Amino acid sequence: MLPPSAPEPVALRIAGVPEHFNLPWLLALERRAFVRANIELKWSTVPEGTGRMCAMLRSGEVDLAVLVTEGAVRDILNGAPNRIVATYVDTPLTWGVHVGAQTAITKPDELKKVPFAISRFNSGSHLAAMSYAQAHGWTPTEGDLVVVNDLAGAVERLKAAEPIAFLWEKYTTKHLVDAGTLRCVDEHVSPWPAFVIVATEAVLAQHPKEVQRVLKVIRDQAAGLMQKKTAPEMIAQRYKMSLEDVKAWFAGVKWNTGGVVDNAALKRVVETLLSVGMLTNEEASEFEARLYLGA
Repeated sequence: MLPPSAPEPVALRIAGVPEHFNLPWLLALERRAFVRANIELKWSTVPEGTGRMCAMLRSGEVDLAVLVTEGAVRDILNGAPNRIVATYVDTPLTWGVHVGAQTAITKPDELKKVPFAISRFNSGSHLAAMSYAQAHGWTPTEGDLVVVNDLAGAVERLKAAEPIAFLWEKYTTKHLVDAGTLRCVDEHVSPWPAFVIVATEAVLAQHPKEVQRVLKVIRDQAAGLMQKKTAPEMIAQRYKMSLEDVKAWFAGVKWNTGGVVDNAALKRVVETLLSVGMLTNEEASEFEARLYLGA
């Protein structure tokens, strides 16, 4: 008698930025960990960031995405048919506040009323810029925001004579600061987990068990990476970062391995977005019903 055939693997598509935070996904793919979980996972690298990935989720180009937390919250409460299924990185994101190295700006108080470069509207860089400006006493208008698409676009814009500021993850831009292309004049730490994993409601309805298997695989990979003594050397080599910088970053980062989403942290995101005018009271009131699907 022939043994029963194994079920066909379920194909799922996920997007994330090309940054060191996402190494666990690449390791899982290289190690065929998703294959062993009977998942055919397709990873898309999206340098444009959270705003672009939100558009991909809405259009059905991907089923899941690893998003900056505030960007995920904003998009879902704006009506995107997605849910947060897990926290990915528990520790907060540290944004470097950058200007072109050729500008005269060297201190945070010189940034007031300087325009911001953003990857796109509703992106992490947009929301961080609004939060940072508010914390320093002013609220940028749409005319104060210049869309540059991605980090490469921001670097080109920051080379221009007219000063402009740009917020991006501190260690991703560190090599540009060290090379004298950008100047980091301040830091901004978002007081909530850096990244969440978001899934479309459609894929959750069709493949809830498979989504859970994806989450288990990535938690296992992240847990192993955090315990690996040579992880900083691996990250430095793969992401062209200095070993000193990677060691500093790695010592302070914590991926989520327990599956718990901090509802209080998500509420802080909602309150911040409301305070900077990026959510309406009606949208914010949908927080409990719309935002989170427990993993």
